[in-house]
Amino acid sequence: MSSILFSFTRQASFKWTRTLPASQRFYKLSVGSIKKGQVVQLKDKAWKVLTRDHVSTGRGGAVVKMELQDILSSNKINERFRSSDSLEILNLTDEPYQYLYTEGEKVHLLNLESFEEIEMTVSQCEASVNMLEDSMLVSVNFLTTPEHGSQPCTFKLPSNYIYTVQSVVNRAGQAAKGTVYKTATLTNGAKLQVPEFVNEDDRIIVDIDTMKYVKREL
Repeated sequence: MSSILFSFTRQASFKWTRTLPASQRFYKLSVGSIKKGQVVQLKDKAWKVLTRDHVSTGRGGAVVKMELQDILSSNKINERFRSSDSLEILNLTDEPYQYLYTEGEKVHLLNLESFEEIEMTVSQCEASVNMLEDSMLVSVNFLTTPEHGSQPCTFKLPSNYIYTVQSVVNRAGQAAKGTVYKTATLTNGAKLQVPEFVNEDDRIIVDIDTMKYVKREL
């Protein structure tokens, strides 16, 4: 985590914001210099640059085409800019938190260094909240803007995680070359296909992004 110290302020809508040091400066960058992956401010929203293309026009001018994704809603847009245009660059950082519990539409997370608790909504999770497990470490995205300082905007689960198989549905009487798969139900209720050698109470590693079996825990 960054060594820069922040002060926390409780707010009703986002629960926590962080006040940035006075030395922190925001800056604008010409669209020709903006790179894929950077976060920019446009139309009072924060957008992640997914793609950018520099296109020359027939009269010697140039335009920059960008595909942008809204940080909060994940909506995508395509925008065209003149090469002389500039956009404000925002700061998006990831910080580790521990999952505590879910209460209705609210997800409670704990910072393991400061022991401060933040509250986020189910819709701010970048995966299915059903895949959350007690004490799971998640990554919280903090968006820094000149107007509001640093605020948590979304959080994501780890790519791979270990889950316990609650039950399996065996496929009787079927012979096939290669690996034979069957349906497994995890203790959280999620279902996925697993190899035939996986049994009830086994602990398996699951790719959360694709909901696919990776391997059994050794």
